[in-house]
Amino acid sequence: MKISKAEDQSLRLVTCLARAEGQLTLADLAARERLPEPTVAKLLARLRRGGVVVAARGRHGGYELARPAAGISVAAVLKALDRPLLDGGACTPVRPNDPRCPHLGDCGVRSVWRHLEARVSHVLEETSLADLCRTEQQVTRQMTALWPGISEHPDAGRGCASPLTVLAACAAERS
Repeated sequence: MKISKAEDQSLRLVTCLARAEGQLTLADLAARERLPEPTVAKLLARLRRGGVVVAARGRHGGYELARPAAGISVAAVLKALDRPLLDGGACTPVRPNDPRCPHLGDCGVRSVWRHLEARVSHVLEETSLADLCRTEQQVTRQMTALWPGISEHPDAGRGCASPLTVLAACAAERS
């Protein structure tokens, strides 16, 4: 699983909206997240098409979450960007159950990839935007409950790693 810059930025934008508990303008979001307005506009358009945010036009227009933050998972945000949660890159260059695979009948590696994909998917589905609005320590405890054995990633708390980046790094360490 690779996390694109657009995915990370989108998650930050919707978390900002969740914290605001109301409407913010494109300019407000760009300023709060220190992103160029054209980038924010492009990401918000994708999130709107994906049903994560709604837009209001006019003098008092802006963007807000389409549903309460507790009802929007990290997985839903990523899916709104028209990308599968997991890229299915395991078992390459052939797909699982492909007759060309020399390990079709018995493959321990495939088991590892399937387990990892299931765990990452579970964490993304069970983590809401409301969860990401809590303190880093609270989110870390929740991540530990969702994925026991990983207490904290070394980059957590340094102000450079987003929650999604930490999740992905932890997943990569498990593989």
